[in-house]
Amino acid sequence: MLVENLAKLDSSTRRATSMALIVITTFAMYKWMVTPQAVYLSSAKGYESAMGKIAEQSKSIALRVEIKKKQLQTLRENSAQLHGVLFRSDKAEEFFSDLQVIAEKAGCAVHTINRIANKRNPENERLGVVTRSAELSVIGNYRNMVKLIERLQAREEKVWIDQIGVQILNTDSDKARCGLTITICQIIDKDTS
Repeated sequence: MLVENLAKLDSSTRRATSMALIVITTFAMYKWMVTPQAVYLSSAKGYESAMGKIAEQSKSIALRVEIKKKQLQTLRENSAQLHGVLFRSDKAEEFFSDLQVIAEKAGCAVHTINRIANKRNPENERLGVVTRSAELSVIGNYRNMVKLIERLQAREEKVWIDQIGVQILNTDSDKARCGLTITICQIIDKDTS
C-alpha cells in the first residue's frame, strides 16, 4: 500500500520523500552507530583521567604510609629503650622491699624507710607510667653512703635520688645519718589499669 501511494506521487514529491527517508535513515544510523561510540570514547577518556588521579593519590598515600612506618619503628625502638629503664610492677615492689638489704650490703644501717604517696599525674598515666617514691634514712660512714648511692644507681632500671641530706651524729665518730628521697618510674600493668 505504501508502494502504491509512492507510485501515484509525481517525481518531485517522490524525490523529496526519498530524500526525507534517506535523511531520517542517516540520522537513525548516526544515533545507533556513532553516538554510542562517541559516548564510549568520552567515558574511556574520563576513566583514564580518573585512573591517573587515583594512581597519583596512591603513590602519595604509599609515601605517607612509609613515612608513618618509619616513625612507628622509631617510636617502638624508643619505647623498648624506655621500658628497659623503667620498673615493671613486680620489680618495683621487689626494689622497695629490698631497700634495707641494699643499704646493709653497702654497710649502712637503716634508720627508717617511708613510702611516699605520689600525686597522680594523668599525663604519665596516659603514657602508662607512674612514679613511686620512698624516703630512706640510713646511718653509716661517708664511704658506705657513697656505696649505697652507687648500688642504687647501678641498677638496670633507673633510680632517681631527688634529695640527699647528711647530718653528723657525733663529732667523735665518722658516722652520720643520711636521708635520701628515692624515686622510680613504674610501667602500669595493662590488665590492672
